[in-house]
Amino acid sequence: MPAADPPPDWDAIVIGGGPAGSSAATTLARSGKRVLVLEKARFPRFHIGESLLPYNRRVFDQLGVWPKIAAAGFMVKRGAQFWMGDASRHTRLDFSKGSFTEFPESIQVERATFDQILLDHARSCGAQVLEETLALDHQVDATGVTVRHRGPDGLEHSSRAAFLIDASGLSNHTANLADLRDDYPGHRKIALFAHFSGVDMPAGEEHGDILIVRREQSWFWLIPLADDKTSVGLVLDLQDFKNLRMKPEQVFEEAVRSTPAVAMRFSRAEPLHAPRVTVDFSYRNRSLVSPRVVRVGDAAGFIDPIFSSGVMLAMSSGVDGALAAARAIDAGQPMTRALRRYEKNTWRDVGLYWRFIRRFYQLHFAQLFFQPVNKHRMVCAIQSVLAGRSRPPLAVRWRLHAFFLLVRLQKHLPVVERIRIG
Repeated sequence: MPAADPPPDWDAIVIGGGPAGSSAATTLARSGKRVLVLEKARFPRFHIGESLLPYNRRVFDQLGVWPKIAAAGFMVKRGAQFWMGDASRHTRLDFSKGSFTEFPESIQVERATFDQILLDHARSCGAQVLEETLALDHQVDATGVTVRHRGPDGLEHSSRAAFLIDASGLSNHTANLADLRDDYPGHRKIALFAHFSGVDMPAGEEHGDILIVRREQSWFWLIPLADDKTSVGLVLDLQDFKNLRMKPEQVFEEAVRSTPAVAMRFSRAEPLHAPRVTVDFSYRNRSLVSPRVVRVGDAAGFIDPIFSSGVMLAMSSGVDGALAAARAIDAGQPMTRALRRYEKNTWRDVGLYWRFIRRFYQLHFAQLFFQPVNKHRMVCAIQSVLAGRSRPPLAVRWRLHAFFLLVRLQKHLPVVERIRIG
């Protein structure tokens, strides 16, 4: 007679301690579940993605972590500015003035500090965290999931839980093992970035704004992290980068020099560290849930960071995926309608931002975006989504449909002036 599967040691194992994993672990622990987090790095660790959206506040409140984040003294972000590369035009989204936006401001964060706060909060809520611990593989059976992992001592161990939450980020642990990943065609990017002092950033009521500078086929971000510390990155097509046949720092320096909207802010700029490089292949996984497995954050899918939606979507999916898993654990079921609903809602949330992202690189979209007219409060509707309102009401949705109809018309008829973008 075959041996019975061993009982779970944990209600849930979470792979990854970033924003998605910490959010999932906190949610599960606060619902009374026994949670183990396996994090491959030692925190604090550097991570890109420093600009958050106003609707992050809703998730912070859900997790009970806002007082700790507020006490950290991060830079306040009240708006987002979009500039044309030649500095001839720009538009600003002021989060305090949109009629459909409930949260008036956000924050710019150094991810090493921010992620540490989230992970420590998960610990304080009752999750056990193992750092420098790499998940190797997992096995699902009728009664649970067994995860094999290697700790800092180099030894392999196995842990068992009723559910596995995959928050492994771009490692995409379970989906890659199951061959579920689909790249978005034509959207293979590379980011070159560093922190700088001496960058001339906006002051006054615009102090703390993120700047997005659109070039013809690429774009810059400028994110103020402190009064004299700014994150600056260049995102371009991977093939375009290869065709230049230059070192990353040379590509970055040439792009700064040839982009007036950036160059005018760099007269006193000094790098604080050597440039870093990351490859950004936007993708989605064909399935976000399977029996006893839930994928959240970048392990659910990754999209271009042009609108700073990454952390908010990661944390929201971490909370939602964990809530669905908690219900399945309580019901003793490996798959439930709530898990399927989580999958559907997450695809819908990501799809809303992907709709903006894939068009941002199109000329006719940019021509409307850089010449905003708030007729029928259409700009307010766009602003609410770009502030992080991923599940907008009907009053916003019909305005978005109207805007994207105008984008299609602009390709064939001049709805607004056909300005050059670059």
